[in-house]
Amino acid sequence: MGTIELRNKLIDQFNLFVQDDSKLVALDGIFDSMNVVDSQSLVSEEHYIIVEKRRRQYHAGKTNGSTWDEVKQKLKNKYGF
Repeated sequence: MGTIELRNKLIDQFNLFVQDDSKLVALDGIFDSMNVVDSQSLVSEEHYIIVEKRRRQYHAGKTNGSTWDEVKQKLKNKYGF
């Protein structure tokens, strides 16, 4: 689809959205998310490095993982969930 066709398609869809108030709210949220300046991550770079190191160790078979059922059982045993 070329640029002109895409533009015309979006204009047609936008005209339908304008007629529905509930869709206007969703469209406003989409526009807001597109205009937000990227913010700093809440997760530090050091933590990403730790996670990547552990991931590589896991995939290399140097560490053992647990299934979700095992994790759930450990939590239930420890905290009584």
